[in-house]
Amino acid sequence: MHNRFRISGVDKVTFGVTGPDDAIRFATDWGLAPVASSRQDSRLFRAQDGSEIEILRADDQDPARRPIGNSSGLCEITWGVTDPAALDELAEELGRDRAVSVDAEGTLHSSDDLGIRIAFRLTRRHRLPLEPTRYNSPGHPERIDRRGARYDQACPHEISHIAIGVDDAADAAAFYLERLGFLVSDRYANRGLFLRCAPAGNHHHLFLMNGRAPGTRLNHLAFKVRDVHEVIGGGQTISAKGWETFAGPGRHAVSSACFWYFNTPLGCAWEYAADEDIVTGSWESTDFAATAHIFSEWTFGLEKSDGRLRGPISQSKETETP
Repeated sequence: MHNRFRISGVDKVTFGVTGPDDAIRFATDWGLAPVASSRQDSRLFRAQDGSEIEILRADDQDPARRPIGNSSGLCEITWGVTDPAALDELAEELGRDRAVSVDAEGTLHSSDDLGIRIAFRLTRRHRLPLEPTRYNSPGHPERIDRRGARYDQACPHEISHIAIGVDDAADAAAFYLERLGFLVSDRYANRGLFLRCAPAGNHHHLFLMNGRAPGTRLNHLAFKVRDVHEVIGGGQTISAKGWETFAGPGRHAVSSACFWYFNTPLGCAWEYAADEDIVTGSWESTDFAATAHIFSEWTFGLEKSDGRLRGPISQSKETETP
């Protein structure tokens, strides 16, 4: 498998919001670091690896500040690439049938087939030296004469993935698969596709799913933290600050990640995630039936007892919910 455009992951997500003060407070509480922004009337936050969140005041008259689907929400996804030649190749590929522009910083801007604004830039993410979490399991002690780590607040390491509700996930995925070379890691049969931008790495960088409501809108944005302890410690802190849980804590059945989702003032949920599957070209994708239990192996605060899926996935166009 070949990563034609050398896309490395989500580098930045730009939000347009009607209440910037609340959004800024949430991003700060979430554990992201505020940094200087080169754009006027913009607030920029950064995870440890350099991936970024930009918060703008929403403006329906300005395409760069016009959220999709809601009054507050996603304005643009910026994907990182590893070399300048990839930007030239992307400009040539996308310029065949849609508008392409390059800004003063060298970021390439365009849109996907749903009209979602997408951008590409030389990645600003970087690897960090992290000591792995050590666990003591029966017969295999790895943490000797040391107490386990404790987290009073999460400090997100990186943007992990973005999830978007659409009318038809298969149709929406075609652009990313056929034009950008993304790969399918797994599927909720007829209802959602987990896509990764490179053969090796995250289980998914983009999740497209049939939303409960018609139209296109951001469902959630996931941030990778060190381990399940940071998921819980960070989630408890966010909850204590008055932010409402959407679902969790829990553990996903498909990607194996431990999670805790919170509702936000940015028109979507944000997720702390840890220990998700890391895959290579040898990974074999699976079609999972979209049944109630598939959203999570275990979780709190998510009703799923009657056999119907209670996560964010809607019924498919092809198959009615049993």
